[in-house]
Amino acid sequence: MFHLSDLDLSLRDGLWIGLLAPVCVYLAWQVYRTRKQGFRLARWLLVFRCTAFLLLLALMMEPVLALTLRRERKPLVAVLVDDSESMRIEDDGRRRGDLAIELLRSGVFETLESRARVARYRFSEWLAPLPPAGLDSLRFDGRATDLAAALDLLREETAGEGMVAAVLISDGAHNLGARPQRAALELGAPVFSVGVGSADAPKDAAIVSAVCDPMVYVGRTLSISVGLKSSGCEGANSLLVVEEEGRRVAEAPVTLADGEQEVRFSVAPERAGRRVYRIHLASLPGERATANNTAVVSAEVIENRLRVRIVAGSPSADLAYLRRVLETNDNLQVELLVADRTGEWPFRMQAELADPDFSGLLVLFDLPGEIISGQTGRRLAEYVESGGAMLVVGGRAGFNGTYARSPIARVLPVVCAQGADTYREAPFQLELSRSGTVHPVLRISDDPLADRQAWSDLPPLLACNVNHGIQGDAETLIYHPIERAGGEKMPLVAVRRAGRGKVMAVAVRTFWRLGLMMWGVGKNDEVSKAFWANSVQWLVKREDVDRVQVEVDKPVYRSGAPVTFRARVFNELLQPQAGARVVLSVVDEGRVRQTILDDEGQGRYRGQLKAGAQGEYAFEVQARTGGVDLGRAKGRYTVGRYSLEFEDMRLNRDLLESVAAQSGGVFASPDRLSAVFNDLDLAPQAVAESYRARLWGKPWPLFVLIVLLTVEWTARRRRGMI
Repeated sequence: MFHLSDLDLSLRDGLWIGLLAPVCVYLAWQVYRTRKQGFRLARWLLVFRCTAFLLLLALMMEPVLALTLRRERKPLVAVLVDDSESMRIEDDGRRRGDLAIELLRSGVFETLESRARVARYRFSEWLAPLPPAGLDSLRFDGRATDLAAALDLLREETAGEGMVAAVLISDGAHNLGARPQRAALELGAPVFSVGVGSADAPKDAAIVSAVCDPMVYVGRTLSISVGLKSSGCEGANSLLVVEEEGRRVAEAPVTLADGEQEVRFSVAPERAGRRVYRIHLASLPGERATANNTAVVSAEVIENRLRVRIVAGSPSADLAYLRRVLETNDNLQVELLVADRTGEWPFRMQAELADPDFSGLLVLFDLPGEIISGQTGRRLAEYVESGGAMLVVGGRAGFNGTYARSPIARVLPVVCAQGADTYREAPFQLELSRSGTVHPVLRISDDPLADRQAWSDLPPLLACNVNHGIQGDAETLIYHPIERAGGEKMPLVAVRRAGRGKVMAVAVRTFWRLGLMMWGVGKNDEVSKAFWANSVQWLVKREDVDRVQVEVDKPVYRSGAPVTFRARVFNELLQPQAGARVVLSVVDEGRVRQTILDDEGQGRYRGQLKAGAQGEYAFEVQARTGGVDLGRAKGRYTVGRYSLEFEDMRLNRDLLESVAAQSGGVFASPDRLSAVFNDLDLAPQAVAESYRARLWGKPWPLFVLIVLLTVEWTARRRRGMI
């Protein structure tokens, strides 16, 4: 029940304007005092005029009416129930989810509801209120658990609701998102975590990793490396099988040892195309879970070895390093042409580049601009626009005025400087763009944060080519930390789709020393090697359609992880199309999941969906604008690993205890929860609700004022007083 606590009326300049009130009343009285008409009429006209004057003066004071009501309410206790797949795990023959439901239906919470308001939520990757169906709606099918996101969303949902405690019922299987301890600290209420599950290591064998070469050609050996992890299975025998389209292509007996071990397979693909391999470890008697006994990998199988033709202006340590890295890949056939004789080489190279039409990758490495001018430059630009792939690496002769005037300038990702010498020698650190860490070219591992750290650990480079910034529809992957171009950070590595083809510009040098310096500090050059390997793979990958193109950030995902889709849309003239409605559709377990990709400008669109269960997935993107169909694009990706929920099947008591401690709460077993509630301060809360109303600017006072003046004026006119 509400109680009126305070009523207040505030006025602006009330004293000075209030002094006018008696003056206005006196003047009105003087007007009607000398009138010969009846006293009764004069009195009413005087009342109307005085009321109008007083109302007008009141409005001039801009009155604000404040009303405060007070009431009492019960405090709020939020209950969060883990709805992820790990709650399906059985401990001593009972599912963890069943234990959680049994606890929620016990008399502990019935007693609590007599003293407090109880709000129930379920969470896995996100937080959601339990629907009216309540506990019957819990399916325990979330493919990942993000405790930090659940606590952050709870803080937003309950702001101003008087929450005094949060009860977290979970097995602590946090495997996605930020640190939950930080979210617990910022929650503003103690978290009482209740652990369900066993902290003992179960009897279990799992496939924790499966890796194969992303690209191989027909008849060559494809290596598959499988990582196993087991507990309570010391000395047990099992069988590891590799299948393709239901056909067994490899197998190996395995003697399990507690801990981690690795098994390698070699298969020989017989057909070109995308090949998907299912890897399965035979289950053991008494094994806790078998969902983690399967993994899926995929590879692109091509008919012949991919040709990479490198045309270089001069020998260099960078050129030798790039050649070594590419030649370590058996799927690549590297051809190298380097200037070796003064006077003759320009004509020889122009002859080689006069007919660039071949299936593979063309690399222009620090090539003098004179070679790619005129007819040769036009042929190179046409080669890219018709579907070719080209990598341009800078140097002392690269990205200068001759490049800017060459026909290839129209397909390059960067705007070349007009000067004759754009080569600058000075140490600098590479800086990744916002979207760089999720682009396939810069991806090193499955963890974007770890990738960004790996890039930041690289030693400085010593030289680069200055330029005038990025072409309108290109994308910057790496910036210079200091140099500016057109008011923005200067791009050093940029990619672009030009027509049907792709171009990549690398305006840095001395990258040959990265490996040596990383080895010197006890690390390796995996970042540099992965960069060049990813660059080749991205450049030569063909798109399905012309006007709508789409790709995923990596070919293989773990169940529950986000899949990032990046689309490009073009108009009839193959110019970037902004403002389109781009819908992504994925068929997942018989149902279609859809999302609308966000418009990032310059014809780029981006969005995410959670990966489904293990298997191969087809997706389609449809773009429309103004009711006109712009086109469609299709693609595929693989969910290769089991759900994140089966990474570690033990109760993570340490995490639950630290979350509770950070927030000022405690960790409690289910049988101790009643004692925890008894110690809670659940006294009724006083709540004040204030309402403020500005009379100035409201229509009704003005309406009353007009009515009063109109009645007074009409009466005076009818009586001949005007």
